[in-house]
Parts: sequence; C-alpha cells; structure tokens
Amino acid sequence: MAEVQESNPSGIFRGWFVLAGLFVTMTVTSGLGFYAQGVFLDALVVEQGFSVSIAGAGTGVFFATSGIAGYYAGGLLSKFDARLVMTVGSLAGAIGLALMGQVRNEVQMVLVMVIFGSGFALTSLVPSSTIVTRWFVRKRSIALSIASSGLSLGGIAISPVIATIIDADSLIYWAPRMAIAFLIGMLPAVWFLIHPAPEPLGLRPDGDPPAAPGSPPAQPSGVDFKEAVTSRYFVLISVTFIIVMAAQVGAIQHTFKMTKDRIDIDTARMALMVLSGTSVVARILGGFAATKISVTRLTAWLMGVQSIGIAVLAFGETRLAIVIGSVILGASMGNLLMFHPLLLADAFGVRDYSRIYGMGQLLMIFGVGSGPFLVGLIRDLSSYRVAFVVLTVFAVAAVAFLFASGKPPNPTPQVGDAARVESGRDSFTKQARTLTPPHLIEQPEARPRRRIAVVDRGSVMNSADFPMSEEPDREIPLKASD
Repeated sequence: MAEVQESNPSGIFRGWFVLAGLFVTMTVTSGLGFYAQGVFLDALVVEQGFSVSIAGAGTGVFFATSGIAGYYAGGLLSKFDARLVMTVGSLAGAIGLALMGQVRNEVQMVLVMVIFGSGFALTSLVPSSTIVTRWFVRKRSIALSIASSGLSLGGIAISPVIATIIDADSLIYWAPRMAIAFLIGMLPAVWFLIHPAPEPLGLRPDGDPPAAPGSPPAQPSGVDFKEAVTSRYFVLISVTFIIVMAAQVGAIQHTFKMTKDRIDIDTARMALMVLSGTSVVARILGGFAATKISVTRLTAWLMGVQSIGIAVLAFGETRLAIVIGSVILGASMGNLLMFHPLLLADAFGVRDYSRIYGMGQLLMIFGVGSGPFLVGLIRDLSSYRVAFVVLTVFAVAAVAFLFASGKPPNPTPQVGDAARVESGRDSFTKQARTLTPPHLIEQPEARPRRRIAVVDRGSVMNSADFPMSEEPDREIPLKASD
C-alpha cells in the first residue's frame, strides 16, 4: 500500500485518536468479557445448576482459549490490517455472548467459552498493546496506561450493571441483548478511530516530524521472534506472569461470589467497582512512574502489593475488610497486566513484538485459566479462605522468578534512551542536509601580517660591523669555455 500523507487540521497527533478508540474497545471487552466472567460464573451456578468448580472451569476455558487465540492474533496482526482482525473478533465475541444464556451442559459451556474467548483475544490486549507500541515510543508507558484504563472503566461502569440486571432477571434473557451492546460499542471505534500504524499515513511515532521526502522508510528495530522466545529472560518472565495471573485472576473472578456468599450482593458489586476504580488511578500513576523508574523494580513492588491484597480478602469478614482488600488488590492488578507488554517491548523491540507478546499471552494464559478453576476446586473441597491463602503464596513466589530472569540477552534501549538516540539522529540528519548560503558562511579571521625587513646586502657587507673572514683572498679560477 502506498504511503499517504495525512494532515490533521486540528494539529492533534493522530495517535491520540487511535488511543481513544482503543480505550473504548478495551472498556467494552473488559466490561462484557473479563470482569463479567465472575458474574457469569455465579449465574451458571444459580440458574443452570453447575457446581462452582465446573463453572470455574468454564471461566478457565474462556481465558485459555483467549491465550491460544491471542498467540495466533499476533501472527494475524503482522499480516493483516488490525481493524479487520478486530472486526472478526467483535463478531465472534458477540456470538459467544449471545449463546451464553443457552448453556445447559458442560459440552455446550466449553463450546460457547471457546467462541467467546476467541473473540475476546482478537479485540483486547494483544491488538491493543501492539497498536500502542507502533504509535508510541517515548510516551509508550503513558499511552498504554491510558488505553488499558478502559479495562478498569469496564469493570466500573459495565460489570456492576450486568450483575444487577442478571440478578434481577436472568442471564438467559440478557445474553442476546448484551451481544448487541457489544457490537454497538466495538465496531464504530474500530472502523472510525483506530489505525494500525503511523507510517502508512506518512506519520511517525509520538508525533515526530515526518521523514524527508524520498528518504527510505525506517526499519523497525528489535530481536527476532525465535531468538526472543528461546531466551532465558523470556522463559522466566513468562513463568513469573503465569504465577502472577493465576493468583490475580483467580482472586478477581471469585471475589464477587465469595463476597456475595459471606456478606451480600451489594457488597459484592461494591467490591467489583472498588477493584476497577482503584486500578484506573493506579494504572495512570504507574504509566507516569514507568517513565522515571525501572519497570522491573515497579513490577516486583506491585507483586508484593498484590499478595497483601489477596491475603486481606482471604480473611475479610466485614464490608470494610473487603473494601480495603479490593483497594490493595486493585492498586496492583491493572499495572501488572500493563507492565508485562512493557517489559517485553523494552527487552525485544517492535520488530516481532506482536508475535512475541502473543506467545507471552499464550503462556501467561495457563495461569489465567488455571487460577479460577483452582480457587473453585479448593473452595468446593475446603473454603474460599484456604483458596485465597494459596493464591497469596503464589503471588509471593512470583517475585523470585522475576529476579531470576535477570537482564534480556539483547536489550533494546529503554524508552528514554531510545528517544535521545532518535533525537540525536534526527538532529544530525538535519544538520547534514542543511546547506548554508555562501554570503552567510562565517569567514575565518585573517592571519596577522608579518613585517619583513629589506636589507641592502652590499652596504651591509661593506660595513665595518660585518664580520669578514680573516683568510687571505683566494683567486677564483675562471671557467674555461668549451
């Protein structure tokens, strides 16, 4: 496709409109997909008669499928327009959501969750983080925090409403209506706001000045996919986030039902809203902090915060205790989800980022999928308290793997360093290509003239002061002529 220079009359960088579109899509997918899984789990138990462990397994299938589909989404994004991929995902997500109310047995549950999980993967984290990585470099952490704040807004504005209407009526009645809402929320943002990359528009990341006409397009930097995924750093980071997500998602997806069983549904709805609201504020602050502090150090600190939040929820028996635990857990959960792609982007660059992150998501999904099932199984065998204590141990153990990962084998410059290198390169290029008119060239200072004395040699030689040789005059022979 030929590059087209797109001018924006308002003077606003097009990347901010793309970011707005991603914010909307992530709000919809989280509110009707990610955070709603806890509500769907409770509805499947109450309305359809499934056990908590079986319903938790269905949630695990949803996340496992989204991980597998996310891996293939990375390959699709490197070959096709991201808008096409997200459109197909929107249709698949709507179909899965509409069929949610028709689930009557385990086989149907698995099939519906596979469809719904595939649609979620093609519309959520992998395409969104890939597009943000292409549009932003110096401001990547801030941009990713803004876009991923849609995840939390979905939990604040959509999931509590879903919980209320399903509790008042039924999942059977509301599932097809939620599917229509899913399409209405997704498709306009995908078609009219999102664009996969700045270069086809003649733009550059972060709104930097466009390249000079006729200059070759910049090649994306980074590490090859095979080299990246076989490195020690990638393997241990993946193990770290498998454990982190098992603890985090297991806690999130069962907090609603645990709180409803212990206290009441109003407190359960409040817990979801507090989780989401806290994660919005914490994610924005984390995005700014990541421009000043090491992402690895912030990740380790937030893992410790997450373990404290889960432990408080494990022993919380009052509304106040549940709210405090939700605040602490919410302060960590959004940032940890955001820091995973930041760590991979800083380590391996943008060259094969969509495939590298897709593989990271695929591996991480083992934790995301197993967490809810593990909590449900332990709850059926013992209690929610024991299950959440196990999750706390998981959250602490993940820190050891993070520090064991060390440094990436071929790290790319950090965001700040990359910006300085790029800025210096642009400055040098501009200086090299700028010709100064001759009349403006500064002339070098004239050398000072030396005074030369002119001496009459004959008069000096006849002077008495001139030293003469004391040797007697010699006769100089005349040269004979041939």
